[in-house]
Amino acid sequence: MDESDLLGVIAGLIAFCVAVVLGAGPVVYVSYLLDKKLTTKIDEDQLLKSGNRAIALELGTTMLCQAILIRHAVYAAMAVVRNLFIEELAWKEAFSVIGRSILCVMIIVALAMISVQVAGSLFKRLVHHMNVDTAIRVTGNVAMAIFYSMALLAITLVLNEGMEDFSRSLIPYGRGGIVDLP
Repeated sequence: MDESDLLGVIAGLIAFCVAVVLGAGPVVYVSYLLDKKLTTKIDEDQLLKSGNRAIALELGTTMLCQAILIRHAVYAAMAVVRNLFIEELAWKEAFSVIGRSILCVMIIVALAMISVQVAGSLFKRLVHHMNVDTAIRVTGNVAMAIFYSMALLAITLVLNEGMEDFSRSLIPYGRGGIVDLP
């Protein structure tokens, strides 16, 4: 293994660490805190502790949907970090790329969280005759939670392509380009 191969492996490992930090922070912790802030009348922690499966489905699906959208920012940040090790950039250019990557992550995380919250709110308004919030949070209706979760996932899958395209417009990928994977 020559020096460039070793550098590529080290860059890949550092990029993986960036993904771990970004994935655990914005996706899991921040999305849960955001949901708690938006629903201050209901104590999700207590509902979870009491075994309310419906709220677990709702909160888990919200995090999953946000993760589906946020992964585009994580991928972009990983690609940039990896390229910083492989390409020879001037310090000014490197800091510019890092700054742009941080801004991209912040924008994508905010858009993902807002998009999923708005999608959920709009869906609940469209089916207001079923009172989704009461069914899930008060009565623990698992069937309603599954229905709501599938609707939220469907909306997220439609939003996914737009988020991917937007994230690619924000990040300079370098000479290596982008490799599309299935």
